[in-house]
Order: sequence, then structure tokens, then C-alpha cells
Amino acid sequence: MPAPAVMRALTAGAELRTWSLIVTIFGDMARQPGVEIPGPVLTALTRAMGVKPEATRVALHRLRKDGWIASRRAGRVSHYFLTAAGRKKSLAATARIYARHPPAPQSWHVAVSGPLDPPGRLALDGTMAAAGYVTLTAGAWLGPGPTPDDLPEGLFALDGAALHLPDWLRSTLAPPALSAAYRAYEATLATTAERLAIDPGGLSALDRAAIRILLVHGWRRLVLRHPDLPDGCFPADWPGARVRGRFHALLDRLGETTLAELMDAAPA
Repeated sequence: MPAPAVMRALTAGAELRTWSLIVTIFGDMARQPGVEIPGPVLTALTRAMGVKPEATRVALHRLRKDGWIASRRAGRVSHYFLTAAGRKKSLAATARIYARHPPAPQSWHVAVSGPLDPPGRLALDGTMAAAGYVTLTAGAWLGPGPTPDDLPEGLFALDGAALHLPDWLRSTLAPPALSAAYRAYEATLATTAERLAIDPGGLSALDRAAIRILLVHGWRRLVLRHPDLPDGCFPADWPGARVRGRFHALLDRLGETTLAELMDAAPA
């Protein structure tokens, strides 16, 4: 059975924060309203990934305190689910995490601000980042599509279809450390594929789910670190497209595991 070797390949050298791993679990398995994950299933999943039950309990307490998840009791078992706020955050990231292709806008717009004091600049940077803009330089942002009607007041905007990114901007969008992280993950995916040498159907439901979660978690930690742009906006040696293909090939190979399967497999 390749599961232990695959788990080692996916966790080697990775700093797994339990609370973040649990966010990935809910984002992959329970992001729809009304879906709950029983405590024993969460514990079994995280234990399969090498996380101690005590660490899982601490992480769940933190996520409840932060408003990401809530829980209810049914007899002796706690059932956990995303709050409305947690679901909103999870869904905001879902499109990027599971997209098989990068965006392909047909037009763009650039927004530019006038002089601002540091607090004003910081506030506007946060507003533009939350709206999905890419910072070009101080006070200038790039957005897909035509200029929206709700652009913050006081910004100059210009629309156009052509996009020319100089090398300095491409390197800013994908600094060497990020490209290196992508290549390291690509090597991890290659090792995982080699070690997953048998039909994934031969794995237990718990092992398949744990491997899938670790794959999604590793990809999520990469793809959310940079702007959501076409691959052509990054440096010529950008490995993102290649890694995306390897990631989805492995997800397709594993398939999805239902909560019902996991509830049958997890100890009561």
C-alpha cells in the first residue's frame, strides 16, 4: 500500500499549520451550506496526515474563536461546519484553487491615484487588493476587463486591450523565491505520482481523502501567493502552467471521497 510513502512525499519539508490544513479540509469537502464534518472524521483525517489529536483540538478551538467555523453537539459527537463568513472566504478562494486554466481577460484597465498620505495609501492598497487588482507600482493598479462603475472615488482609469509587461514587472509578479517554490512542489508531485503506483481505488477512503487534502493544501499555499493573471504575464521560465497540469492530473486520478465514506471509515 503506497499511502504512507505518498504522505511522506507530500509533507517532507513542509511546515503544516494545523489550523490552515483544517481550512483546506473544509474548503474541499464542506464549503456548501448545511454540510458538516463530524469530529471523529476530522481527527481521523488529520491523524492520517501526521497531526496529533491534541493539535487538531487546539486548531478547531482557534478557528471557532476566529469565526471560521461553528459546531453543534449530537449526543457525544461534535459536528463542525463553516460559518457564513468562513464560507464566504472559502468560496472566494475556490475558483482559483480548482481552476484548470488561468484567466484570459479580453481587456484591461489601469487605475492611478493622486498623492496620498501613508495611512490613505495603505487603506487604498487594501481596498484594491480585496477587489482583485494587481499592484503595478505605488499608486497604480491593473484590473481585468473595463473600468467598473464602483471604482474608488478620485482614481484615474484608462481602458485598453493590449497588455505589455516589462521584465521588471514580470519578476515582481513572480519573484525567484516563488518560482523556486513552484519547482519544489512540481518535484513533490512527480514523486507522489511515482509512489502512487497502484490504482487509487486500492487505497482506503481515508487515505484517498488525506492524500487529496495534502495535494490541495500544497497547491493552495502556492496559487494564492500571487496575482490571478494569465501565464503569459509571468517570466518566460514560469512553471505555473506545468505544475497546474500535474496537480489536476493527480486530483483526477484520486477522485473525490464523500463524507459518507469517511464516516464509515472513521472510528466513532
